[in-house]
Amino acid sequence: MVDVKQSIAVPAGTSRDTSANTQRRTSAQTGRGRSRLWSLVTASSVESRFIAILLLVFLAKGFTTALIHQPFTGHDEVAHYAYLEVVATDGRVPVIPDLQEFNDNYVAGGEDTTDRMPAKLWQYCSYVTDDWNFCGDPQCADPCYLQNIPPDYLIGPNGWVYTANHPPLFYLVMTPIYWLTDGMSPASQLYIFRMATIPFGMLTVLFAFLTVRTLFPRDRFLIFTVPAFVAFQPQIAYESTMLNNDILAIAFTSGVIYLLVVGLKKRFPLWNVIAVGAMYGLAALSKNTSLTAGFLIAFAMVFGLGIRNWREWIPKGALSAIIAGLLLWPWYLFLWATYGNFTALPQIKALQWWNYQNSTPPSIWDQLSDMKFFRGRWEETWGQFGWRLIPLDWSLLKIILYAAIFGAVGLAIYAWKFWRVQQPILQAETTEEAERLIARGDSTLTIAPWQVVALLMLGVTCVVGYYAILQFGTTFALTQARYYFTAINAGAILVMLGIRSWFPKKWLPYVAVAIFVGLVALNLIVYTEYVIPWNTTGQFARDNGF
Repeated sequence: MVDVKQSIAVPAGTSRDTSANTQRRTSAQTGRGRSRLWSLVTASSVESRFIAILLLVFLAKGFTTALIHQPFTGHDEVAHYAYLEVVATDGRVPVIPDLQEFNDNYVAGGEDTTDRMPAKLWQYCSYVTDDWNFCGDPQCADPCYLQNIPPDYLIGPNGWVYTANHPPLFYLVMTPIYWLTDGMSPASQLYIFRMATIPFGMLTVLFAFLTVRTLFPRDRFLIFTVPAFVAFQPQIAYESTMLNNDILAIAFTSGVIYLLVVGLKKRFPLWNVIAVGAMYGLAALSKNTSLTAGFLIAFAMVFGLGIRNWREWIPKGALSAIIAGLLLWPWYLFLWATYGNFTALPQIKALQWWNYQNSTPPSIWDQLSDMKFFRGRWEETWGQFGWRLIPLDWSLLKIILYAAIFGAVGLAIYAWKFWRVQQPILQAETTEEAERLIARGDSTLTIAPWQVVALLMLGVTCVVGYYAILQFGTTFALTQARYYFTAINAGAILVMLGIRSWFPKKWLPYVAVAIFVGLVALNLIVYTEYVIPWNTTGQFARDNGF
């Protein structure tokens, strides 16, 4: 019997040769892979390379911002952590207590089951509203909610979770991260939560790019400056690095605006109608500030498809509403079953004694005509960082305000130029003549009807966003600028379009560079002169008695 193994001759050096060949093949494949990647980079457009780099810069900035700011100093981070902990550990959302029921139960000596802020976060109580009562101790050494001592002004729960009426999507997204980090300290957990929110800020910047590229595909000035403005707007980057649901709402509302612009261009095909409804549902499940996007959807479909063409926009609008409703109905059913309304705001107002309980609330006009109110919102738009912790000098804010006014006046100039340019096109005797005029004209002035509707929709977005905070301010004292940040992409497009209108076309590349440099400089000033000193030179410690 011949041994098969022995009958096979193995040439000397085969093992070494095979290894060398494998190494050469691997090296060749790696080289080809790098070559393909480089070819992909070089083949991509300048605009695509720009947004890729901008997103990487935003990501790096986000990590830095998340680490610079002290733990739980962000907007309501303590309360959002409390909400997240209930979801992650109990598998439910926290409940806002009913004041009358709590009082009756307290008097009867019943067991108190109120959802409260975690006791382990007592040292951060300076960064929540006064509903987390401190018994007069400014350093929170003995917050009375730990002992459930009723405050003097009423019998009511201390430390209740005042974010409990927020929709649950953000907390569901963060729950797996809570599970993975459960053994860490709350501060360590918080830094990881902050970093996990950065992709939603990147998504907002990406939607800004996609929206303006869809609206003005040939205008590099706008394609470069609009996403840069969003990426370097200090508070947008800040919100995308804090534990709160604002950036989720901002990102998904920005997605709604982008899809509406695409829908206007393509007359709302079926896939777009479904996507609009789904994106709106996700936005509304993120935060109630996104509900105003429903008006934008109606505006875009009615005027984009034509008011008289109701047989088209009614079914398409209804389909979007149904898609959104399928996502939203469990949450609103829960609110109704728990509170007897769809907001839980009556329960919140009853517990917050400082919300005009014993005074007359301001009207919309009172706020709109109040320069102090406007100044406060302007400061919050660019600074403050959390519960109005880090104010910026008004001299810096005035420079930004003058730039915004410059853009607003430029927008009026754009409207005037647009009207003048459109007249010959509208009066053209033939379609060919009109097309020649359009081809020779400025790409931002000789625009199609759907683009006109899109620009009007962006304007409506800004107006509705500001009106929403005014309406909220007629009932609640803590209306804030971040509530209209969902309109950031719309505002960025309009401001940059206004700035563009001041300059000849040949100047625009230089103006774009100046804007980019100015935005970077603004961030450097804000962080080196205000944010970093407050967080690192003892101000944080002095404020907290550490």
